[in-house]
Amino acid sequence: MPLTTVRVPDAIAAAFEQAEEVVSRYFRLRTDDPRHGTIEIAGERYVLVRAASLSVEFFALVQELYGPGREQDADEFARNILFDLAHAIGRSDAHNFHTRMGLVDPIARLSAGPVHFAHAGWAFVDIDPSSRPSADRDYFLLYEHPYSFEADAWLRSGKRRDFAACIMNAGYSSGWCEASFDVELVSTEVLCRARGDECCRFIMAHPERIEQRVAEYFAREGRSSARTLRDAYPIPDFFVRKRMEEELRRSRDLLEQRVQERTAELARSNERLRAEMDERQRVERQLAQTQKLEAIGRLAGGVAHDFNNLMAVVIGNAGLLARRVPPGDPLRTFVDEITAAGHRAAELTRHLLAFSRAQIPATEQLALTSIVSGVTMLLRRVIGEEIALVTELGAAAGFVEADRGRIEQVIMNLAVNARDAMPRGGTLTIATDRVTLDGARATALGVEPGGYARLTVSDTGTGMDEHVLAHLFDPFFTTKADGAGTGLGLSTVYGVVRQAGGAIEVTSAPGRGARFDVFFPRVEPPPARARDEGVPAVPRGTETVLVAEDQTQLLVVVGATLRDLGYAVLEASDPVEALHAARDHRGPIDLLLADVVMPRMRGPELAARVREVRPEIHVLFMSGYFDDGGLGREGEPVDLIAKPFAPDGLARKVREVLDRPRPR
Repeated sequence: MPLTTVRVPDAIAAAFEQAEEVVSRYFRLRTDDPRHGTIEIAGERYVLVRAASLSVEFFALVQELYGPGREQDADEFARNILFDLAHAIGRSDAHNFHTRMGLVDPIARLSAGPVHFAHAGWAFVDIDPSSRPSADRDYFLLYEHPYSFEADAWLRSGKRRDFAACIMNAGYSSGWCEASFDVELVSTEVLCRARGDECCRFIMAHPERIEQRVAEYFAREGRSSARTLRDAYPIPDFFVRKRMEEELRRSRDLLEQRVQERTAELARSNERLRAEMDERQRVERQLAQTQKLEAIGRLAGGVAHDFNNLMAVVIGNAGLLARRVPPGDPLRTFVDEITAAGHRAAELTRHLLAFSRAQIPATEQLALTSIVSGVTMLLRRVIGEEIALVTELGAAAGFVEADRGRIEQVIMNLAVNARDAMPRGGTLTIATDRVTLDGARATALGVEPGGYARLTVSDTGTGMDEHVLAHLFDPFFTTKADGAGTGLGLSTVYGVVRQAGGAIEVTSAPGRGARFDVFFPRVEPPPARARDEGVPAVPRGTETVLVAEDQTQLLVVVGATLRDLGYAVLEASDPVEALHAARDHRGPIDLLLADVVMPRMRGPELAARVREVRPEIHVLFMSGYFDDGGLGREGEPVDLIAKPFAPDGLARKVREVLDRPRPR
């Protein structure tokens, strides 16, 4: 029986004939029920979408959101969003049909795709005989969509495109084939009727081979090379982002391996010392343990801070996208996924920096009870419905001087630790009150006598024996299964509490749950006016900012963020370029935003040399590692923003610095 919905080489025609019969029978089982607004095919619900709304009109909408003069940026954003969406749909549809049809062979899996493509109204598929689909990086597919819905939509609109328009066709087909062959694939359109070409032709290959395949195609066809490959045939950057996430994961794994190796080396050294310390007093053993924790913390912080530039790029770009995609918009899901990936990559680094005390603190007078109340809703989601959360919050607990985020991290880590100790459910109790530690009690805890705000986190879980209690705050010590925890949660708690001048007391026994009493030094409450201030709106400005950052991706993100806020931006990828800009720019430069650590010259030295030619310029440093030594001039406050930062945080810090009187 001749094929009617696809055109394929004879070598694989048999598989497509079978697929055409099965898929065509599937689409004949259609039921329309307009009274309930449903279309069902073989028990699956479908929806009809106008072709123009996913092509011509979508591009017009994005250009309107970006505004005049940014058409190129808008088109690039629209292409990537449409490709990502279609790629995900193609993978999902493929998995569904593979399961329904019981397909295992990759060619058989592939065969259902073009037939489904034709029945769903995307396009007719014509696969060239030169194609070599295979389950490896040599995969190659040359094919045409003679009746592509995207090209037809553009042609009917009367608008001709300079770039290939069939974005969703490329995304869907590569998603289906990726699921069929279990190998990463990307597709790009090399000829497009919407651009005036004679047909809509595509090349599909592995992301690392796609540009080579496109270049070989044009060389073989002898076509004009007037258009550059990058501009005329853009490769969707979905896989670029994916590879970046994978590189972050690989870097994290390498970090864990290096730290664990160093920890093991230190542990072996400590084993030799323990034999000599058996008869020493308990205070000496505690001192040695503290020194070990601080040494490992410095190691962890020194390695981890390098990743903050990468995390700043992920989080910064996600923040820029979030501003352009309103809540409730279906595209917001993709923005949220990017944000979540950035925060997952940042999580381990934040733990390490908190433990090493290398995170930039933002201390203030905070009501301990208020902090606990603020995270209660989030805690209920984290611990799950099978665990009851009881709060006993005393307003008399008073105020502590600390960083809000770190106190919240302490509460969250202790709550998660308690949750893991109650796998079959139980009760988690969080309480706050005020206590006075006398001389003996304070000495035993290693703090000064006086008034303290106490945070108590207790559970009805499995409890801990003496061995676990002895190593509870050791970095990377965990009783969980491999891969279920990093062993940094409680060591991070220990580092945050000790940095705040506090102490932790743990009471537990097997089968009797556990109780953590955390003591923070009490301080006088801030003036009522400071406590009642509302959260200001994101500030904007029109001043000129010179940004010096050697990481190109982060430089682009920071520049785009500031321009969105109305500032004029001068970008410099190294200190020497920044010096030239400071000397050569004819207009005013109101702020130097400089990375602390750059090649050839540190941020403080750059600031000093810029001030030689522009003495009244404001200076704001940015860094992923807290080390304020030598950042500013003697007697002058130092302004520093921690990486990774969100766009709103950068906006407020820049405005805060610019609103001060100019330096003299």
